[in-house]
Amino acid sequence: MMRVRRFAPRDGDAVARLWVTCFPHDPARNDPHAMIARKCERDPDLFWVATDGDAVVGAALAGYDGVRGWLYHVAVDPSRRREGVGAALVKRAIAELEALGCPKINLQVRVANAEVTGFYESLGFTVDEVTSYGRMLGDSAG
Repeated sequence: MMRVRRFAPRDGDAVARLWVTCFPHDPARNDPHAMIARKCERDPDLFWVATDGDAVVGAALAGYDGVRGWLYHVAVDPSRRREGVGAALVKRAIAELEALGCPKINLQVRVANAEVTGFYESLGFTVDEVTSYGRMLGDSAG
C-alpha cells in the first residue's frame, strides 16, 4: 500500500536513482545526491517520498520563501504512473505549504517534459503568463 511520508536519510540512494530515471537530461548542477544534501540542510520538512512497503516509488521537494511556494522534482517511478502516486505527493505538498500560510504555489515544467502538463492541470494548476529567467551563480556561472 502506497503512503507519503517525509524523506529520511535512508531514502537518499533510492530518490537519487528515481531522479536519474525520471530526469535523465537534468543539468550537472542538479546532481541528485548534492540536491538531497542541500535540501536536508536547508528545509528538510518540505521533502517527501511515496513508498510502497520499503520501496520508494515517488518523491517531491517544495520550498517556501514567505511570498510563494515552489514544487520541484516531483517524480514517480515510470512503472507506477497513473496510480495516484504523483497526485498524493503534490496534494501533501499543497497541504503543508498551505499550513505554513503560503498563498500561491509555482512550478516549472521543462519544455522537453511537456507531456506532464495535463497532470498538473488536473490538480488545479494553470499556466501563468510570465517569462522565467535564471542566472547561474558561483563556479556554475562559467
